[in-house]
Amino acid sequence: MKKLAFFALSVFLILSLISCGSKKPAEDTTEPTPPAVEETIEETTQTIEETVSSTGNELAIANMDAARQAAIDSGATDYTEFDALEDLYAKIKAKADNGEDVTAECNELAKKYQALATLVKAYELKDQIDEHDVPPLVQGAYDQGSDDLLDCEALFEDPDSKADDILAKATSAYASFKTVFAALSKELAKDARDDALAAKKNADSVKAAVSQKKEYNRGVEIFKKGDASYSMMGFEAAYNYYSEACDIFEQLYVDIFDKRAAALAAIEAAKKSVEESAAVAEEADLEAPLTGDVDGIEDEDAVLLEEDDYADPEDAEEYLSEDISIGGDAK
Repeated sequence: MKKLAFFALSVFLILSLISCGSKKPAEDTTEPTPPAVEETIEETTQTIEETVSSTGNELAIANMDAARQAAIDSGATDYTEFDALEDLYAKIKAKADNGEDVTAECNELAKKYQALATLVKAYELKDQIDEHDVPPLVQGAYDQGSDDLLDCEALFEDPDSKADDILAKATSAYASFKTVFAALSKELAKDARDDALAAKKNADSVKAAVSQKKEYNRGVEIFKKGDASYSMMGFEAAYNYYSEACDIFEQLYVDIFDKRAAALAAIEAAKKSVEESAAVAEEADLEAPLTGDVDGIEDEDAVLLEEDDYADPEDAEEYLSEDISIGGDAK
């Protein structure tokens, strides 16, 4: 009995030891503290804002640059207003380089460049109109355009003026002069056509169709485009074509006339030289006349060059009618 109790106690002790030896230490199940949600949102928002700001600057600057280039192409660099806008342009670019948000300033300046380009076009139209009598029917539009030009200049001089106000005045001035020009365009086109025909006659007088045929033909083709536009009542387009053709013919005349004058001067100089040489030769003949044939001197009746059958330069000239009609081809 004692042996059985001892055996049972031994087994219990062994099982107790085995159980204690195989037990793993308790693991730390505490989860790490996540970053504050507010901090993550703030960082993400800041990154997005920086990206949006950078992209917005790039687009605004590109738009401003395009408006600036359009103003330059219009001839705005000849106006004092352009210099003032360039100062603003340099300041805005400097701010953008420093990472500042300049979208609003870029958009404002872009409108001012656009206003200046429109103002230039309005002045150009006014200059063309001022060469003619304004029809009474559009005198009011002319006066309105003139007033708008003065108002627009005053707004450009005021540093506090809004771009929208400047652009509105420039646009109004241009629209008014467009109305006047439309009423005058038929008369303007006819005058421009007469000028182009006169310029062509001058070009023909110096045989431009022969000496500079390619450019001469270009002028003729542009003139014919003017006739086509005029006959279809496209008077403004006709005016532009005739003006361009006139410029081409005038330039041809000047170029060829100058070259001809230089050539004539050279011929006169050569004649003088020949006359002087002939006088020397005559004196030499008197003092020591030549007798018999001399090597290197051709016979007096010898034909050295074949006779050239020159074509008539007038055959190269293009005929352009003095008259023009509406609703059909030029007559």
